Amino acid sequence: MRSLLLAGLLLFIGILQASGESDSTDLVIIDCISLEGNRITRPNIILRELRFSIGDTLTSQMLTASLKGSRDNVFNTSLFNVVELDTVRLSSLPTRVEVIVKVIERWYIWPIPYIEFPNRNVNAWLETFDFRNLTYGLNLKFFNARGRNETLTLLLHFGFNQQYGFTYRTPYINKKQTLGFGFGGKYSQNRSLITGTTGNKSNYLDTARGNLRQRAHGFIEGYFRPNLYSYHTLALGYDYYRFADTLLKIPGYLTDSTNDQSFFTIYYKYKLDHRDVQYYPLRGWYFDLELTKHGFTDEPVNLFLIQSAFRKYWKFTERWFLAAGTTVRWSWPEEQPFFLQHGIGYGRDIIRGFEYYSIIGSWFGLVKTNLKFALIKPRTAKLSFIRSPKFGVIPYGLYLNLFVDAGYVNNSVSYVKQDNFLVNTFLAGYGLSIDFVTYYDIVLDLNFALNSMGEPGIYIHFTAPI
Repeated sequence: MRSLLLAGLLLFIGILQASGESDSTDLVIIDCISLEGNRITRPNIILRELRFSIGDTLTSQMLTASLKGSRDNVFNTSLFNVVELDTVRLSSLPTRVEVIVKVIERWYIWPIPYIEFPNRNVNAWLETFDFRNLTYGLNLKFFNARGRNETLTLLLHFGFNQQYGFTYRTPYINKKQTLGFGFGGKYSQNRSLITGTTGNKSNYLDTARGNLRQRAHGFIEGYFRPNLYSYHTLALGYDYYRFADTLLKIPGYLTDSTNDQSFFTIYYKYKLDHRDVQYYPLRGWYFDLELTKHGFTDEPVNLFLIQSAFRKYWKFTERWFLAAGTTVRWSWPEEQPFFLQHGIGYGRDIIRGFEYYSIIGSWFGLVKTNLKFALIKPRTAKLSFIRSPKFGVIPYGLYLNLFVDAGYVNNSVSYVKQDNFLVNTFLAGYGLSIDFVTYYDIVLDLNFALNSMGEPGIYIHFTAPI
């Protein structure tokens, strides 16, 4: 009996040792890396995104995972429409492989037409469909300048609300490609403004002559990217505002009764991004933390805010996916100038089904969920009548979503609570949506939603909901 136990123990130890050892024939060495299709983009911009280097020794399983992750990283630079990675074993040295990175570059100079609705989002504007107060113009963007992933943007906006300015950003200025910087400035003047909310609907103020508000803004920022997936941004900004006398008489729009106001802003953001495709993720996760300080004790504005988001994406099968995300925002003090306030109904912070509403408060929490089915799995179409691969090779996909969103906004200011019934109330929306995804980071989201007040609606968005 003792001999049987000893034999069994030795056999168990042998199995453990065998399972912990890698088969040497399964190991490969990265012998070289070749790049194809990068006519403008410099090689170091692509090589920075790879999860391996020349000389690395990997198992076949590790190599497969590294190729997939590297493909996602290169694609997320937003410099390419198509990215493919493949390997070729060298005939003379079968344990060594050549990695081939094939890319189709995007078109990098875009005079993008600009239309600004005098509302928080396109859905709120469609409720009135008023063309009189539209702002129009161009955002002239130069992507991937000098092949270094630098971006220069010129703002030329005319019409009812005018804006002129520029921004310049470069991700890397050092040899290790960990440090970058950006700067910019703009001047704007507004003849139409949202000056408050009543019944959680925006109050608009227009003027036929002059301007209600003028603003000059400048900023400088630095970036630190110590590894492939973490990012730090630190920015310093300065704002100068000139307000019309009319705005001084509106309760809550300003907290200081002077026409000319200026203040500094310090901003910091930390981001961890492990998503497969940033503009429409299906797998991975994302986290960020933002800290903003507007003004100091001797300035007319003195506001501190914290915001954080976490999103998780699961892939169950080739067609079924799940996504969930949460956002929380806290700001102090409770009573703040309206022109700097934020809440649910602005930007990405929307409960689907409440697009027509503006729910503002000192803090809020928001949760979104999506169950997704790929009606058309991601694929690529080639249009033979378009010779340029920048436009003739079109990736696309179509998805059906079942969603449920919920949130809460806190506001303790008395006159705001009296006029806006959706603050300090649990809010929810649910429904179905169709997402069309294609190249140049284009997302078209059309959803049918029912909110917790029983109101149905059809809404349109141009970003991924989560």
